[in-house]
Amino acid sequence: MNFLKQSIIARLGTAMFAISLMALISMISSVIVAESTQGDATGINLAGSLRMMSYRIIAEAQQHENQPSDQTLARVLESIDEFDRRISDKVLTDVIPGDKDHKLYQIYQTLTSEWRNILSPDLKMQLQTGPQGSTKNQKLFEDFVPRIDHMVRLLEESTESKIKLLSLVQGISLFMTVMIIFIALYDIKCNVIEPLGQLLQASKEASEGKLSARVYYQSDDELGLLGKTFNHMAEELSKIYADLEHRVQQKTTLLRETNQRLQLLYNATRRFNRDEDICRRLMPVMKELEKTLPVGPVSVTLCDPNQHSSYRQITTQSLERPADCMQESCNDCLVPTLNNHPHHSANFPIQTREAYFGELTIAYPPAAPPNEEQTTLIKTLVGNLGTVLSLELKASQEQHMSLMEERAVIARELHDSLAQSLSYLKMQVGRLQILRKKHQSEQQIDDVVNELREGLNNAYRQLRELLTTFRLTLDQPGLKPALESTIKEFSERLNFEIRLTYDLLPHTLTANQEIHVLQLVREALANVVKHSQASETTVRIVQKNGYQIEVCVEDNGVGLPEDKNPAGHYGMVIMQDRSATLNGEFKVENRKTGGTRVQLNFTAKHN
Repeated sequence: MNFLKQSIIARLGTAMFAISLMALISMISSVIVAESTQGDATGINLAGSLRMMSYRIIAEAQQHENQPSDQTLARVLESIDEFDRRISDKVLTDVIPGDKDHKLYQIYQTLTSEWRNILSPDLKMQLQTGPQGSTKNQKLFEDFVPRIDHMVRLLEESTESKIKLLSLVQGISLFMTVMIIFIALYDIKCNVIEPLGQLLQASKEASEGKLSARVYYQSDDELGLLGKTFNHMAEELSKIYADLEHRVQQKTTLLRETNQRLQLLYNATRRFNRDEDICRRLMPVMKELEKTLPVGPVSVTLCDPNQHSSYRQITTQSLERPADCMQESCNDCLVPTLNNHPHHSANFPIQTREAYFGELTIAYPPAAPPNEEQTTLIKTLVGNLGTVLSLELKASQEQHMSLMEERAVIARELHDSLAQSLSYLKMQVGRLQILRKKHQSEQQIDDVVNELREGLNNAYRQLRELLTTFRLTLDQPGLKPALESTIKEFSERLNFEIRLTYDLLPHTLTANQEIHVLQLVREALANVVKHSQASETTVRIVQKNGYQIEVCVEDNGVGLPEDKNPAGHYGMVIMQDRSATLNGEFKVENRKTGGTRVQLNFTAKHN
């Protein structure tokens, strides 16, 4: 019976089987009783008719005795034969039990034997001998009829007993069915509905996040196993959730620390790139570094990258204001007392591949040295500081070189323009003095004076052009707006529209390259104004094969003489110098269709 305790399905299956069995027993018993009682009513009626036939035979026999005739005799004999047929009829014999010990069987055999062996022969004999035996016959039938009644009563009792047996079987089956149904319903209520209710309630609470919900149904059946499994699952989920919460808390703490470090790096990058004193840039970062790690004090020693000697020290804890402090109102580094607790220190060099700028020193407790992540943060910080200092050094060097280069260009342009013009004027003044000493004619003197005036005008014009060139700035970002402004200016001077073709990607040229290209175009257009006598001019700046830049200024003017650099064409030398600065290939040539082409090809330094 253990399997019934361990399985709801087995119990429900057993209940269904028992109910089905009771129904089957009831149906089989009904069929058996129906089969066994089939013909009982006919047999009982036939047995009852034997009693009627007995009375009929007596009545007809008495009538024959009183009024003898062939007809009455024939009716009596016919009734005797009918009685004999009925008592031997199969309908009657089928309802008589076949058991020889059965009382009904014995009575039927007695009646049949008495009828066939005594009554029927005697009655026929008496009918043939005369009416003197009527009294005897009546007496014999009076004893025979009660036995027929007794047989009929036994037949009725037999049929009733079968019906009672059927009723008993069906009553027992119905009672057993009701009991089985009651037991099954009770089992379903106690072992199915209530556990399912607990499971549903626990599942609902679990779906709402209440993993403390438990199923209290204890059994070895399926729902008990399901409840144990649910409880185990809820317990495991509680452990997993607790572990996940712990891991999330750890990750949150790690992310918070990472965010603080990233914020430190972001703030450091912003402050490092500010245009202010190095102490004002470093001190907030050093203070924030002390709070983030935590370490302290933090010091930075700055060195001259050229002489490798320290020139300034910045610390977060100082009792006195540093001598090189430039902010009298700043007290960021001043503390009332120094931290005298035992500590170790670690040095991190501030350097790049090209230069060494000093080192950053941090103090930390002996029991809490910086871990790998903190060390990486500090190295990244000093790396960013080294990069900023390197860029500042490089920018200073480039600014110095640009200044020297511009000074050389100015000196060269002054020499090639104003210096030559002034030398020419000086020679004309000497010539004028000689003419006056020799008392030459007024015509010759006036010629020299006219040449002096023309030379002065030429020098003044050259001075204005040089001032315009030296004052040139890019008021708007990018080369194209400056070129459009230049094209507009020279179009007004030439009295026709200059065509501009500009096809450069954004940020292709550096600022210095843009200045040189703009000045070269202006110089070429100035030559067009002064010498070409053109009616069409085209400026083309295009990008070819990656970062190959072509600058071309063409006109349809008179072209160049055989001497490509005649007297007064100092602009050619200036354009050649700017081309050399750009490491480009410069050429000036006559066009086949007439006019001049000024062309520069160089490789852009990608910005």
